[in-house]
Amino acid sequence: MNTEILRIIEGGLTNDKRKVVSYSNRLADRLSQEGNTVLASCIRKKLEDTNLRSGVVADALRNAPLDLDSRLQIVEVIPPAGTINNIVLDPLTQSQIEEFVNIVLNSSKLEVQGLDIPKTLILYGHPGCGKTSIAHYISNLTGLPLVLARLDSLVSSLLGSTAKNIRKIFDYVRDFPSILFLDEFDAIAKARDDQKEIGELKRVINSLLQNMDSMPKHCVLIAATNHPELLDKAVWRRFLQKVEVGMPKDNALADLIHLFCGEGQEKIVNLILNTKGLMAIFEGMSPSDMKNLFDRAKVKGILAGQEDLSISHLLFSAYELQNGEKSEDKYIIYLKSKGLTQRTINELTGVSLRKIKSLTANR
Repeated sequence: MNTEILRIIEGGLTNDKRKVVSYSNRLADRLSQEGNTVLASCIRKKLEDTNLRSGVVADALRNAPLDLDSRLQIVEVIPPAGTINNIVLDPLTQSQIEEFVNIVLNSSKLEVQGLDIPKTLILYGHPGCGKTSIAHYISNLTGLPLVLARLDSLVSSLLGSTAKNIRKIFDYVRDFPSILFLDEFDAIAKARDDQKEIGELKRVINSLLQNMDSMPKHCVLIAATNHPELLDKAVWRRFLQKVEVGMPKDNALADLIHLFCGEGQEKIVNLILNTKGLMAIFEGMSPSDMKNLFDRAKVKGILAGQEDLSISHLLFSAYELQNGEKSEDKYIIYLKSKGLTQRTINELTGVSLRKIKSLTANR
């Protein structure tokens, strides 16, 4: 038995699926012979499900639905192996996401107990707060491929085609276990009492409701919106879990700074976390904006021939993003507005104390 386990590990580390499957079958046979039929059955079931899922997903990739008007694919299928692993969430959001993942992973157990719970989740909040990243994260945790609806193709210019495209997408995900992800959900789920909208919107909402109600048990639906107040109330009620994804604060903000600084950057991380003025720069920023900021600073460093992240590049990138200017005078005033002392500004930028004092007097 030890031989089989070692060969399975080897196969996993070298991405040799054939070796993993072969020795897993041998392990199941040996366990059966020794009387451990329960574990042997679990191994065979896992192999069967994996092979079935791999084959079905491969077929699904070849048969993605098209918009009849543009002839473009209206979905993109992303395997769980290619999804996001690193994600930073506040404790409440993390708990809510974990609860939803547990519902998905234990759906069979719930069904046995007579609980037919829809596996539906809606994420809402400001742009750039990580709603799409959470969908990828859930895909990774559940092992289910993410079927991303492409709204640029889904919303058709032809009257009635948008509702048909919605039906195509839901029909498509019925064929294999997956997560349907509808980003920018308000584009197809606006309230039907909106006087500015035409009858086409009502047909789209009705189609959406009918398809959500008839989703098979293996289907998982995640939607994301920046404007929850625009959603039709009937659509809103269809979601089992409603999670607000807010701006990062406190520990979540510190964790994001660690993540985006990268490995080996403890010195700059500690400087930021222990300097009130530096932390003030990131307050109110979305994770997306923060990543953009750190990436810009790293690019500046690489082009300047520096290997490590520079605090001066980071500060100037923040100034550029928030002000869109490259004036040194206004840059110094910006740093002073964040609560940095004149001495700290001098040390971080190299600008003379005399000039800093002159620019920041009475500020």
